[in-house]
Amino acid sequence: MLNHKKFNKGASRLAMIIGAGLLVTTGSANSYGAEDTAPIFEEITVTATKREESILDVPLAVAVIGAEELDQKNAGGFADYLTSIPGVQFNPAGNVFGNSISIRGVSDGTSSFLTQQPIALYLDDTALTLSQGGINLDYSIFGVEQINVIKGPNSTLYGASSLGGTIKVITKKPSLTDTEVRAKALFSSIDGGGENYNVSASVTTPLVEDKLGVEFTGYYKSFGGYIDDPSRNLEDINSNETYGGRVALRLQATDNLTADLRVYYQNFEGDGLDTFAPTTVGDLQTRPLVVGQSQKDEFVLVNLVVDYDLGFADLVSATSYFDRETMTSQDITFSFFNLSAPLPLTSDTLAPAEVFSQEVRLVSTTDSRLQWIIGGYYSKEDYAENFGIDDAVFGPLFNGNLQYEYSTYAVFAELAYDITDQLNLSVGGRYTDYNAPTSFTLFGFFASPLDGSLSDDNDDDFSPRIALNYNYDNGSVYAQASKGFRLGQRNVPIITVPGVDVVPEFFTSDSLWNYEVGAKTRWFDNRLLLNIAAYYIDWTDIQLTRTASTGFTFIDNVGSARILGLEVESTAYITEDTIFTLNFGIIDGELTETVPTVATEGTRLPGSPKFTLSSSLQQNFQLADNDAYARIDYLYYGEYDDEFVDNNGPTLKNGDYHKLDLRAGVMINSIDVSLFVTNVLDERPIITRATFAGEEITTIQPRTFGLSLGFTY
Repeated sequence: MLNHKKFNKGASRLAMIIGAGLLVTTGSANSYGAEDTAPIFEEITVTATKREESILDVPLAVAVIGAEELDQKNAGGFADYLTSIPGVQFNPAGNVFGNSISIRGVSDGTSSFLTQQPIALYLDDTALTLSQGGINLDYSIFGVEQINVIKGPNSTLYGASSLGGTIKVITKKPSLTDTEVRAKALFSSIDGGGENYNVSASVTTPLVEDKLGVEFTGYYKSFGGYIDDPSRNLEDINSNETYGGRVALRLQATDNLTADLRVYYQNFEGDGLDTFAPTTVGDLQTRPLVVGQSQKDEFVLVNLVVDYDLGFADLVSATSYFDRETMTSQDITFSFFNLSAPLPLTSDTLAPAEVFSQEVRLVSTTDSRLQWIIGGYYSKEDYAENFGIDDAVFGPLFNGNLQYEYSTYAVFAELAYDITDQLNLSVGGRYTDYNAPTSFTLFGFFASPLDGSLSDDNDDDFSPRIALNYNYDNGSVYAQASKGFRLGQRNVPIITVPGVDVVPEFFTSDSLWNYEVGAKTRWFDNRLLLNIAAYYIDWTDIQLTRTASTGFTFIDNVGSARILGLEVESTAYITEDTIFTLNFGIIDGELTETVPTVATEGTRLPGSPKFTLSSSLQQNFQLADNDAYARIDYLYYGEYDDEFVDNNGPTLKNGDYHKLDLRAGVMINSIDVSLFVTNVLDERPIITRATFAGEEITTIQPRTFGLSLGFTY
């Protein structure tokens, strides 16, 4: 039912925002006009294969999101740009340990931090995906040049965790010739919630013409929140703030030698969790809380990439170090942990991680029919989880310290040969060897203290890939088969009932094969872009998050699954100033064998809807001699479960929602003014659910009205 009080409050805020927008003086500029939107698609260059090449030459399904699209969407994180890509599912679980992403249905439906995530996340040349825990870092994308979403496994080039795909966030490089300044301010108001503020700026300039350039980027975001706590008479308890920046230096030492040094920093702090209890309490109202909750995610990354042109190949060295620390504090007063409820009880988890990585690769650059890349990779990761209950009586019964040390070695190679001027064959493989010594210190009424180092987890993997690509005048078609894998490791000892629960000491790596055919086409004098991909995935030894009879979770290798899918992406210039997009994805995944106590053969895989659709319509026009646009975005997400539900069992209906966004903007001199309303229908779908300490549901952000001002020099 529509809350008229909240809607009127939001509408009045929109009126004030529009009034503020009308105060901006008029002028002229050329950003959205017909001259810049001629119905000819510019050539898209990607680095999905670790070399710059046309997307038509890449025998992979790659979704590309450019800087202009990110800017128009006012995109700030995963929820703003992943949801419109067919085959991609973003499931936030309400805290920094719960940002799970799946591609092509490769998920067991959980946001568990007990195992490595199934999607590799890269920031420039650095893999941010940890071997365990600290789930996907949602990096601010102001100043980002391009985002590549590589669908399907590519462990040959990206290693472990590229089980379902890879996401690469590529930042802009400093200019060696020009000074450029960009700034953006955003204000928005959540219907029935708080206000959001966002200020970002970047400047790049040459320090030595054609030799040395620098870029400085900084940003601050304040999120007002929209979840209330009636038990403590508090409003908007899920407010948070994020601030960070980036410094980049680019040195063109000689015509053959280039060095890029980047330092990134980001800090996120939240006053609460993004969960509410619609069934037991009310819409956008949290379960009863006795004490406040909080979360934090801080990281710093230093990355140095040196590229030396040897004439026949580029020798590239990518060296990275990053330090990340995540923390949550959760009220568990009403959980089974609390033997004296309702006395306040808090569970605290702190997870620091330090990672050093080094990759060296040699990438051919000649014009011969044979192109190749060979390389080696090493990483050392120290990861820990410190958890406990903040209570003098019960605290000593529930606390522990987990120490992991991962060492990974890999070598990889890929060869591509032009059989004809149009037909290319590529083959490659990666061998990975890893070692993970662990040290657990656990206390509790359920077990004696367990101290010291345990036996190491050693394993290796070989992931091959083979592909054919046929390139013709207006597009390309391809076929490929590729393997992906995910690290195995040791289970954390938990409370169990003897004779009832069987928890393996180790769970092994899981792997899958992806068989795919696709086409990237251009039609009607380049007025229509149409990309299609169809795939079959065979997934074995699935790492499944299971729950013991005591309520604690662990990882087990169980069963196998197959996934069938289809992805379609299209963009059409109806006229030179009218642009229409239509994307949809179909994912049909199910178990191919029965998993006792979990689900029977044929049970649908959880975590991803069977059908998704996204569409947009943008009209460019002139407004008082200024270039302007109006745009509508529509998204439909189908129904899905977030855990295995047997075909004969109850349905846990998630998703099944429509999302409508409206935007309009005008370029006045150097100022870009835009107004927007997101989630116009104020949909309230269930994205994830949990019941550990009471009902905890996540949803999408409620209806939001906003104004953004951008400046470019």
